[in-house]
Amino acid sequence: MKINVKILMVILSIICCVNAAGCMSLPKNYTGDLRPIYPKLGSTMMKYYQVIDTLQPELQWEDSKPGGHTYDVCVWETSSNVTDESFVPFTYRNWGDQVYYVQGISDTHHKINEQLKPNTCYHWSVRTRNGMSVSDWAAFSQTMVGIVIGYEGNIPYGFITPEK
Repeated sequence: MKINVKILMVILSIICCVNAAGCMSLPKNYTGDLRPIYPKLGSTMMKYYQVIDTLQPELQWEDSKPGGHTYDVCVWETSSNVTDESFVPFTYRNWGDQVYYVQGISDTHHKINEQLKPNTCYHWSVRTRNGMSVSDWAAFSQTMVGIVIGYEGNIPYGFITPEK
């Protein structure tokens, strides 16, 4: 089967433009068995971080293998510039400085019991704990296909707090 290079370039250009415009969701590959529910991850490379409406969010996740363990939750304040207006895909995202940590959670949700800073970007993650044995922090990766093919890996979940 012979593929016309011009047609292929047009198709790849359309995919890239649609993704940049936020009209297309690319699949995410999660590490481990934990998936975020709230704050929800954005659907495109440019909109991972959603502005939430509280300074004390109730983080929620699903576990594909529940039972027999507890959870640790951590929140990091990040210095990565990840606002939708200025973030460039495939730039390094540091997880940030730890500002909140709790362990021994038995449910798949946890309300942060202290106020976070307004208008600030945070990363968060959860891991399982079985006695002294802990899993890696949950994260995800994503590949973008378009004019450029790129890969981002070990990305923590994130959100931006409201202005007030």
